[in-house]
Amino acid sequence: MALHPKPWRERYGEEFRALLDDTDLTLRTLIDVVTHAATQQVRARLTLVLVIVAIVMSASVTYLARQAGLTDNILWAPTTPRRALALSATLAPWAGLLVLAYRRHRKPIGKD
Repeated sequence: MALHPKPWRERYGEEFRALLDDTDLTLRTLIDVVTHAATQQVRARLTLVLVIVAIVMSASVTYLARQAGLTDNILWAPTTPRRALALSATLAPWAGLLVLAYRRHRKPIGKD
């Protein structure tokens, strides 16, 4: 139970504890509980996970672009189709995060 995020434990802890008390402790049960806890931890920190994924993706594409000779540094102009594609691939994760942030924080029109 302690592996789950605190808000989840506060909301579902008693119910979950009762379920565990009524369940035989098997390897499969242990795997299910740990997997569920990990999933809840990721959900609780989704923004952080998405930022880390964006950093890793952008850094990977930049590294590959440097290895392919498309650029000498992390800043480059899209002067050829290959350079434009590499730049787009580097910026795409950040554009996705902006879209998610916009959707999360916008207010519906006409609703206060």
